[in-house]
Amino acid sequence: MSTADTVTDLQQQPVTIADEQVGFNGAFAAALTRAAGSMPALYVTLAVVGGWMALATWGPLHRVDPYPFGFLLFLDNVVQLVLCLVIMVGQRVLGAAADRRAVQTYENAEAIFERVADLQAHLDRHDRTLGRGVSLLESSPHPWIERHRVQPPPQAIDQVTGVNGRIAAWLTQRLSSMWAFYIAAGTQVVWIGMAQLGLQRFDPYPFAFMSFLSTLTQLIFMIVIMVGQDVLGQAADRRSEQTLLDAEAILHECRRMKSRLLAQDRVIDSLADYTSAQVTGHLARAIHQSRLEAALDDGQEPGSRTAQRPWHELPEVQKEANLLQARQLGDRLAAIGCLMVPTSDPDLTVAFTEEEAQVLARLEHEHRSLERGADGAASLPGQRDGRQSDLVPWDELSDHTRAQAVEAVRRVPAVLADVGFQVLRTGQSADGAGELDFTPEEWATLGKSLMAAGVLVALAEGVADPEEIFALVKLLREASISHPKRLIRELAEASTFDTGLRPGTRYTDYWRPALQVIREATGIVAHAAPDELADFRAFLMDITATVADANNEGGFLGLGARPRVPNEVAAMEAVKAATELDQAEDSSTSAGREQAS
Repeated sequence: MSTADTVTDLQQQPVTIADEQVGFNGAFAAALTRAAGSMPALYVTLAVVGGWMALATWGPLHRVDPYPFGFLLFLDNVVQLVLCLVIMVGQRVLGAAADRRAVQTYENAEAIFERVADLQAHLDRHDRTLGRGVSLLESSPHPWIERHRVQPPPQAIDQVTGVNGRIAAWLTQRLSSMWAFYIAAGTQVVWIGMAQLGLQRFDPYPFAFMSFLSTLTQLIFMIVIMVGQDVLGQAADRRSEQTLLDAEAILHECRRMKSRLLAQDRVIDSLADYTSAQVTGHLARAIHQSRLEAALDDGQEPGSRTAQRPWHELPEVQKEANLLQARQLGDRLAAIGCLMVPTSDPDLTVAFTEEEAQVLARLEHEHRSLERGADGAASLPGQRDGRQSDLVPWDELSDHTRAQAVEAVRRVPAVLADVGFQVLRTGQSADGAGELDFTPEEWATLGKSLMAAGVLVALAEGVADPEEIFALVKLLREASISHPKRLIRELAEASTFDTGLRPGTRYTDYWRPALQVIREATGIVAHAAPDELADFRAFLMDITATVADANNEGGFLGLGARPRVPNEVAAMEAVKAATELDQAEDSSTSAGREQAS
């Protein structure tokens, strides 16, 4: 097992504040924070206070709470006390999330450093191989990498020092909880109730003593909040310093690897030049020998033409033509999704399809048409000497001449085998259907169907959220590189990410044309590339699932929200039904109408 196999992977999910909202208290605190910490809450507060003062001055509340508005001041103190506790709860949640982010950053940095060390060791082995046991570049790792392993991630509690710090931490821990919020709110309610019921006469309406205690408590809480902010600020500074050092160490290691690779490049280039010259020479001789054998099979006398002489008797211009053809053979093979490599498994033989042979023969003919000027210019293995009358466009050649060219290229794998090479497919060109298997109009329809499937689900809850469109674009970009099917890769790569949305577009406006495009695209794939239909359907459903899961929707003040809501599920079913050819029209239309209603 290599070292790379044991390197720790990065954590895939980022730490968020929502991760700290566990249980009823956490969810309730989050909902309360979102409701109170908003501009609408400010507008409501100003309206209520202004209205109360106006009514207490000139209206019906004048007898109940005249100037200086004692009851309003009491309520104001109660609300301020509650908000102080909410702020402290929020501060605790922020601190906990920041601590978890610090741990995740630390662990991710360790994983990166491990990977870097593995790469450096790998490059060092290459150095010693290329440099005959001597490293091509000596340098030391960044000193922070060693320190990082023994220095824990900064935590907020680490910034608490001394007696005062421990007292502040104890107060913050006890008061920054929903239970403190419940106790404070409950105390206010019980105190008012006891006064109204006559159980306590010490502090009757408008509860001046309770207002005094509330104001004093707020003063204490404000100081505790500021102490907590200072602690969070110091922890954030330490994390920032550690992140900077992590970045410096990673950049240092990248520069080291770049320097190593440059040193290796110089050695590899010299070795490649030598190897390429040797391989090209052997391949050129093999091509020439194959052409001689083809001429003998055709009944021609050896040496009857210049190109049919033994290699050592060929003029230099003829040798150079063979060498040029040998150097260009790799590019020709790449055009059909193949490559030539040293033979590793002789059983892995490649036989060109008729289409591939036609492409290779046409490329060679077009090249010879440009290069030929002298008698006996080289041709592909087995190619007979051409005539000037044959140097016409490929489509205008006689069937016999084209057949000879195609037969010649079929001998390429055998010629390469003679010099220790073999032909392998890369999977880039011949793996299933691609853009060339469809008309431009059909290809455009296929591309539109990808966006239509995603946008339809995004509109299911009213409007397409930026998070949903971003998730759709991200999936298409990833698919253009990593999807195993050529059709999906090329479709995703060709996508212009045009949603076709206009301001005010709703699901009811979009669903009918979107499902029609999906039905048409499914029919096109079923007709032109039936073997790709299952993967095309699956990718459309992957798109709908990705968009549906892009964010949480529904619920009240964030409570009860979930990734997929019924409308999105209905839209996904409509897309799925549209891809079922035998029932696409009826089922998808029914599902689309049901969701729209």
